[in-house]
Amino acid sequence: MRLFRTVASAAAIGVALASAAFPAAAEDIRAGSITNSPPMISYASDGTTLQGAIVDLAAAMSQEMGRRKIVFESIPFNGLLPAMEAKRIDIVFSLMNDIPEREKLIDFVDFFDLSTMLLIRKGNPQKVESLETMCGLTVSTVQGSTQIGLVDAASAKCTAAGKASIQNLQYAQPADARLQVQSGRVAAFLGNSPVMVYLAKTAGEGKIFDVVPGHVYQPVPLGIGVAKTNTQLRDALQKSLNALIANGSYRKILEKHGVESGAVSSATINGGAKLKL
Repeated sequence: MRLFRTVASAAAIGVALASAAFPAAAEDIRAGSITNSPPMISYASDGTTLQGAIVDLAAAMSQEMGRRKIVFESIPFNGLLPAMEAKRIDIVFSLMNDIPEREKLIDFVDFFDLSTMLLIRKGNPQKVESLETMCGLTVSTVQGSTQIGLVDAASAKCTAAGKASIQNLQYAQPADARLQVQSGRVAAFLGNSPVMVYLAKTAGEGKIFDVVPGHVYQPVPLGIGVAKTNTQLRDALQKSLNALIANGSYRKILEKHGVESGAVSSATINGGAKLKL
């Protein structure tokens, strides 16, 4: 998902994040995350209990780090980096892609590989074949996401070929963006692959959504965001993840939530540095 651009300049944010070092004596690691993207992270039916692969990974990592417990705060995606700037949170543990633009501001501990897929209404009433064939149609995305650039590039190709552009409706919450597909207002929602596949299988007992098969975009690592000067916390997170990978707990957690296809062989730092999006 693409960096927000409305709160401050990249330089200003970078300076602020550089001073947001995690206090070594603190008991908890405050993690900001979107909380409506199952099976990665979402609320259970009680509306208060968080569940999902990210939540289980955080709990297991907390065990590895001893008294440093990772606790979550629900924040809209485009508010995650401003929350770090304001020192409201210590890390971003969410569906935030590790891309070169973001690495200018924060470091990432990469824990998962994902991509973008198109979520459509069951039965594909608008005959969506791929993003490249959506000239003249409307899609939805999440504000601040990398999927916005994906739509912009496809739309530019449409207009260059003399066709109508692709209209993009952007929403603060993924659930609101997905609702536009369900209501028929848009032809497709562009989102992260594990969430799209999960929703196609489970929403309305599999009767609401489909994914467009055979078309996967933007393979990119998913990372935990940490302030650049906080190398102690960054390295502790990486060490705990690699311990979970080595002892098999990491893969068991992903398998529990049906997302093992995105498993990594090791937790790397800033693995998205050479990506070209």
